[in-house]
Amino acid sequence: MRRARAGAALAALTAVTAVALAACGGPAADLFEVIRSGSIPGADVTLIPSGDGTVRCNGHRHELPDPLLLTAENLADNLTTPASKALRLPSGPHPIYTYVVDTPSGVFSYSDDSPHQGSTLRQLQAWVLTVVQKVC
Repeated sequence: MRRARAGAALAALTAVTAVALAACGGPAADLFEVIRSGSIPGADVTLIPSGDGTVRCNGHRHELPDPLLLTAENLADNLTTPASKALRLPSGPHPIYTYVVDTPSGVFSYSDDSPHQGSTLRQLQAWVLTVVQKVC
Protein backbone atom coordinates (compact mmCIF):
# COMPACT_ATOMS: atom_id res chain seq x y z
CA MET A 1 0.00 0.00 0.00
CA ARG A 2 2.79 2.37 0.93
CA ARG A 3 4.58 1.58 -2.30
CA ALA A 4 1.42 2.34 -4.33
CA ARG A 5 1.05 5.73 -2.62
CA ALA A 6 4.70 6.55 -3.28
CA GLY A 7 4.27 5.62 -6.95
CA ALA A 8 1.14 7.76 -7.23
CA ALA A 9 2.89 10.69 -5.53
CA LEU A 10 5.85 10.37 -7.89
CA ALA A 11 3.52 10.27 -10.89
CA ALA A 12 1.68 13.36 -9.66
CA LEU A 13 4.95 15.19 -9.04
CA THR A 14 6.15 14.30 -12.53
CA ALA A 15 2.91 15.59 -14.05
CA VAL A 16 3.08 18.84 -12.09
CA THR A 17 6.70 19.35 -13.11
CA ALA A 18 5.85 18.75 -16.78
CA VAL A 19 3.00 21.27 -16.64
CA ALA A 20 5.21 23.84 -14.90
CA LEU A 21 7.94 23.45 -17.50
CA ALA A 22 5.43 23.76 -20.32
CA ALA A 23 4.08 26.95 -18.77
CA CYS A 24 7.56 28.45 -18.82
CA GLY A 25 7.58 27.88 -22.56
CA GLY A 26 10.36 27.02 -24.90
CA PRO A 27 12.24 29.25 -27.21
CA ALA A 28 10.20 31.94 -28.96
CA ALA A 29 8.98 31.05 -32.41
CA ASP A 30 10.31 32.62 -35.56
CA LEU A 31 7.67 34.89 -37.10
CA PHE A 32 8.75 34.46 -40.73
CA GLU A 33 11.84 34.37 -42.92
CA VAL A 34 12.43 36.83 -45.72
CA ILE A 35 15.23 36.38 -48.24
CA ARG A 36 15.97 39.48 -50.26
CA SER A 37 18.22 39.22 -53.28
CA GLY A 38 19.13 41.66 -55.98
CA SER A 39 21.65 42.99 -58.42
CA ILE A 40 23.03 45.88 -56.35
CA PRO A 41 25.71 45.70 -53.64
CA GLY A 42 24.28 44.74 -50.25
CA ALA A 43 21.02 43.47 -51.71
CA ASP A 44 21.36 39.89 -50.50
CA VAL A 45 20.12 39.38 -46.95
CA THR A 46 18.16 36.83 -44.96
CA LEU A 47 16.13 38.13 -42.02
CA ILE A 48 14.32 36.02 -39.44
CA PRO A 49 12.45 37.97 -36.75
CA SER A 50 11.54 36.08 -33.58
CA GLY A 51 8.88 36.65 -30.96
CA ASP A 52 11.63 37.02 -28.34
CA GLY A 53 12.54 40.47 -29.69
CA THR A 54 15.49 39.48 -31.83
CA VAL A 55 16.18 39.23 -35.52
CA ARG A 56 18.75 37.08 -37.27
CA CYS A 57 20.49 38.96 -40.07
CA ASN A 58 22.36 36.47 -42.25
CA GLY A 59 22.63 34.22 -39.20
CA HIS A 60 23.77 36.89 -36.69
CA ARG A 61 21.32 37.62 -33.86
CA HIS A 62 20.51 41.25 -32.99
CA GLU A 63 18.06 42.93 -30.64
CA LEU A 64 15.02 44.22 -32.52
CA PRO A 65 13.66 47.57 -31.24
CA ASP A 66 10.08 47.33 -29.99
CA PRO A 67 8.50 49.28 -32.89
CA LEU A 68 10.19 46.99 -35.42
CA LEU A 69 9.16 43.91 -33.44
CA LEU A 70 5.55 45.09 -33.34
CA THR A 71 5.65 45.72 -37.09
CA ALA A 72 7.09 42.22 -37.66
CA GLU A 73 4.33 40.67 -35.54
CA ASN A 74 1.66 42.57 -37.49
CA LEU A 75 3.30 41.63 -40.78
CA ALA A 76 3.39 37.97 -39.74
CA ASP A 77 -0.38 38.03 -39.32
CA ASN A 78 -0.90 39.81 -42.65
CA LEU A 79 1.46 37.51 -44.57
CA THR A 80 -0.77 34.50 -43.93
CA THR A 81 -3.00 35.14 -46.94
CA PRO A 82 -0.32 35.45 -49.65
CA ALA A 83 1.59 32.56 -48.08
CA SER A 84 -1.40 30.22 -47.93
CA LYS A 85 -2.07 30.99 -51.61
CA ALA A 86 1.61 30.40 -52.52
CA LEU A 87 1.55 33.78 -54.26
CA ARG A 88 4.09 34.20 -57.07
CA LEU A 89 3.98 37.74 -58.46
CA PRO A 90 6.01 38.25 -61.63
CA SER A 91 8.61 40.99 -61.71
CA GLY A 92 7.90 44.28 -63.37
CA PRO A 93 10.24 45.75 -65.98
CA HIS A 94 13.02 46.94 -63.63
CA PRO A 95 13.26 44.95 -60.40
CA ILE A 96 15.98 45.84 -57.93
CA TYR A 97 15.05 43.40 -55.17
CA THR A 98 13.35 40.02 -55.19
CA TYR A 99 11.77 38.65 -52.02
CA VAL A 100 11.07 35.07 -50.99
CA VAL A 101 9.01 34.89 -47.81
CA ASP A 102 8.62 31.71 -45.78
CA THR A 103 5.89 31.62 -43.11
CA PRO A 104 4.20 28.86 -41.14
CA SER A 105 1.35 29.16 -43.69
CA GLY A 106 3.53 28.70 -46.77
CA VAL A 107 6.02 30.39 -49.08
CA PHE A 108 5.52 33.21 -51.58
CA SER A 109 7.67 35.49 -53.73
CA TYR A 110 7.57 38.83 -55.48
CA SER A 111 9.82 41.68 -56.63
CA ASP A 112 9.89 45.28 -55.52
CA ASP A 113 8.31 46.32 -58.84
CA SER A 114 5.75 43.50 -59.10
CA PRO A 115 2.36 44.82 -60.13
CA HIS A 116 -0.56 44.28 -57.73
CA GLN A 117 1.61 43.63 -54.68
CA GLY A 118 -0.56 45.60 -52.27
CA SER A 119 0.23 47.46 -49.06
CA THR A 120 1.32 44.47 -46.95
CA LEU A 121 4.12 43.53 -49.33
CA ARG A 122 5.22 47.17 -49.57
CA GLN A 123 5.25 47.34 -45.77
CA LEU A 124 7.42 44.23 -45.68
CA GLN A 125 9.88 45.88 -48.09
CA ALA A 126 10.04 48.97 -45.86
CA TRP A 127 10.52 46.80 -42.76
CA VAL A 128 13.38 44.88 -44.40
CA LEU A 129 15.08 48.11 -45.50
CA THR A 130 14.79 49.62 -42.02
CA VAL A 131 16.10 46.49 -40.27
CA VAL A 132 19.03 46.20 -42.67
CA GLN A 133 19.96 49.86 -42.22
CA LYS A 134 19.38 50.27 -38.47
CA VAL A 135 19.75 46.82 -36.88
CA CYS A 136 21.94 44.56 -38.96
